[in-house]
Amino acid sequence: MIVDFHNHFLPERFPVLPAGVTEPAWPTMRHDQGGGATLLVGERPFRAFEDIYWNVDRRIAAMDSDGVDLQLISPLPEILSYWLDPTAGALLCSEVNRQCAAMVRQAPDRLKGLAVLPLQDIEAALREIEEVGRTGGLAGLFVGSNVNGVSIASERFDPVFAAAERLGLVVFVHGIRPGSLERLEGPPLMGAVIGIPQENMLAVASFMARDVLGRFPGLKLVFSHGGGGLGSVLDRMDLVWSKFPALREGIPTPPTEYARRFWYDTAVFGAPYLRYLVERLGADRLLAGTDGPTEIGQKDLLGFVASAGVEGEARAAICGKNAEALIASATSGAALAA
Repeated sequence: MIVDFHNHFLPERFPVLPAGVTEPAWPTMRHDQGGGATLLVGERPFRAFEDIYWNVDRRIAAMDSDGVDLQLISPLPEILSYWLDPTAGALLCSEVNRQCAAMVRQAPDRLKGLAVLPLQDIEAALREIEEVGRTGGLAGLFVGSNVNGVSIASERFDPVFAAAERLGLVVFVHGIRPGSLERLEGPPLMGAVIGIPQENMLAVASFMARDVLGRFPGLKLVFSHGGGGLGSVLDRMDLVWSKFPALREGIPTPPTEYARRFWYDTAVFGAPYLRYLVERLGADRLLAGTDGPTEIGQKDLLGFVASAGVEGEARAAICGKNAEALIASATSGAALAA
């Protein structure tokens, strides 16, 4: 069983804003005669996309070709909507979740989905998460590493984590809109190449420093791209934790031990680093993910994990069993809540 835990989709179309709601950054899809479309953010073209992002039949065909049995789909981070007017953000999240659930219904044995929340408005986000729990059609939540510059680990979002824990929903954290890019030289693409992994690392460290799992021990947190640069700072964090009481006041256990309470996807693009994550965090904490269907996604999940020297039960766990168990616990929890 091969499960791709990290794969993106886009709605085929976005709704028209209702009368009285103004939002200059509202997304639209400009479709072309070839079946693809360009995503526009307001009037600005963001990127052109093939229809595999919303066409379930084509997605399933690609999964069959790649040997993937199940995908967990989440929208592109650009659709998270935190920067929109709160009313517009709530409308967008509701529609994105509706279309995600509709895709899952077309192929329920092959697709599972994650919901998005208008986290710029906590009350609206809580209403949306309750709707997700009530309908039971999605397995969890897809959230960004920061909300308009505020860490996703901030106490501001504790009510959301409490609701996710109560409903048994997985929370998948993806780096978005990194800060300090004014100090990064080179073409604009460097912001995504370097900044997104940095955002993941900041999120993991912040969840540890606030002891979020101490507050919500049943919360199932997953971080994209192997936690970003987490591996490069764990030893330093452990050393400082052992020497300075101030860090121990926030983090009740050594940072590496705490880090093993989260899950991480394998979209790290290098076998040596994946092998390090297996050895340091454990095969039971890793979930195979492609970051597809983009052309720079990590293809051949089974081969990639094998190339890191991971065999037997450990490889089976990373390639599917860990994700199966997480998704099953999330969907069953939501169904019970409904």
